[in-house]
Amino acid sequence: MHIPSVFCEEDFDNIIDFIAAKLLATIIAQTNKGIEACHIPLFFSEGYSDSDSQQRYLYGHFGRKNPIYLDALADTSWLIIFQDSGHYVSPNWYPSKANTHKEVPTWNYQSVHIQSKIELLEDTDALKWILATMTAQQEIVSDNPWSLEDAPTAYIDAMCRGIIGFRFAIDSVQAQFKLSQNKTADNIAGVIKGLEHLDTNDALAMAAKVAAHNSI
Repeated sequence: MHIPSVFCEEDFDNIIDFIAAKLLATIIAQTNKGIEACHIPLFFSEGYSDSDSQQRYLYGHFGRKNPIYLDALADTSWLIIFQDSGHYVSPNWYPSKANTHKEVPTWNYQSVHIQSKIELLEDTDALKWILATMTAQQEIVSDNPWSLEDAPTAYIDAMCRGIIGFRFAIDSVQAQFKLSQNKTADNIAGVIKGLEHLDTNDALAMAAKVAAHNSI
């Protein structure tokens, strides 16, 4: 991914916070039938056993019939992409435009690319840990959170036979957080004002991101 230096994000905690907010990843693999992609929610963890507690991983699971892992070329890296939808930025929002007219439209967004080799996890304990962890993270907003224990053990065991778990060690990370940080303070304030004026959920979310990233 081409990343202009001004937009490069290197703070790992910020990257993980973004991943946690955008769990649905695009996963891309080179297979014996060409390039294959799928969209799967992943979560970050430092490992589910003491032996790998110092490594950083992304965990998820496939349906057993998913061709992406069945046809993937052995010993090749996969590409995992997390991104938001971003937002259009009008040059009319920059105060400097009124004076120089030397501004053009752009798009603010955040994107994280991770390259890693896949490790499949097939034992039932690992699968249940993946399912339980993902579920707990998402059910935290519920007043009555669902858990694996709410379903019969035999049913969960049967469902586990239809999936295969996997993890990616986080070895290579590229992150681009393009949030108007290449603009002057006045123009950044103008972007925030312009987004807030639109008063849509996406615009207000982007305005908050621009303000937070630029400490406004």
